[in-house]
Parts: sequence; C-alpha cells; structure tokens
Amino acid sequence: MAAAFFASLPMSDTLWLTTAELCAHLAISRSTLFAIRRSGLLKDGRHLVAKNPVSSRSHLLWHRQRCELALGRIS
Repeated sequence: MAAAFFASLPMSDTLWLTTAELCAHLAISRSTLFAIRRSGLLKDGRHLVAKNPVSSRSHLLWHRQRCELALGRIS
C-alpha cells in the first residue's frame, strides 16, 4: 500500500529516489552518477543510503534535493 502511495506522488514531491529515477531526473547516466559518487561529491548517509543496510549489495536510495544542491542544480 505504501509503494502505491509513493508511486502516485509527482517526482518533485518524492525526496528519496532509486538510482534509475535519479539518473532520469538529472538526465545523467548511471556510470556518471557513480563517478560523481566516487569523486566524493555525493556522500553515503547524506546524499544516499542503502535500501537494506544489512545487505552489502543493497539497492541505493538517493536524496533528490541534497543531490541537486551538491551538483549545483538548485541553490
């Protein structure tokens, strides 16, 4: 039920996005996003979190506004 609620929200109202959603929102590729992460501009815990923190290979969730601020997309 919660998934249906979040799926119904407009992208601008959703703070936490999957990797694919953030890439589409920022119009960048997945490899570019991960290169930016490796450069240290996007930090674990602030800009992204593991969807399942117990798993070492968990999917990631990205905080849309914090990523936009870090990348200079909004001020």
